[in-house]
Amino acid sequence: MNHLLPVLFPVITVCIIFILPVVCFVMYHKCPYDMILVVFKKNDRNRIIKYINSGGTFVVPFIQDYSYIPYPILYFPIPLKDAPARNNVRITMPIAFSVVLCNDDLEKAVNFLFDKKTNEIEERVNKIINEQLRLTIASFSAEEIFSDKEKFLTQIRNDVDRRLKKIGLTTTNMNCTDLTDDAGYFIEAGRKMAQEALERAKADIARTKEAEAKSESDAAG
Repeated sequence: MNHLLPVLFPVITVCIIFILPVVCFVMYHKCPYDMILVVFKKNDRNRIIKYINSGGTFVVPFIQDYSYIPYPILYFPIPLKDAPARNNVRITMPIAFSVVLCNDDLEKAVNFLFDKKTNEIEERVNKIINEQLRLTIASFSAEEIFSDKEKFLTQIRNDVDRRLKKIGLTTTNMNCTDLTDDAGYFIEAGRKMAQEALERAKADIARTKEAEAKSESDAAG
């Protein structure tokens, strides 16, 4: 055996110097900046071993396999109609959401997105948003919606975000283009507010003129 060592040593050295780097190169996979790299058991995609969204990792041939999940950038224009408020007034509000990956909980995102087609993802997210919109509207009366529209829209986004984060997604933007009801409540309330604002303006002008007249009278005296 000892007489073989002088022969084996160069062979082992060559393997380490030349073959090992090649093996490592083949096994190492980098994760693009806009994707998640998922490593799973060979021939069993349900057995996820690990996942990364930056850097790289080793994948053992014949035992493991890997796949990429593109970062989702989704846009949902939702023409919501006749959603009942708490006092049964029907609300119509065309609204749109931009939805992306939530980096705070990558595990949930991987579990939801992995092995799903884009249309499956869009259908599920669209259903979640529609359900939550109707639930949030039902928790407000028409008066509350109109009296503090900003609070209402903030609550909608917070509620939608809370639901989406359960599957590893979040909203980056929300845009409501209109807000109406079937009873004309918003229109009538808007007219009432405009009339009240006009009356306040007239009262302010009258007070200003009265103060100016008094000032002139005092100066003349």
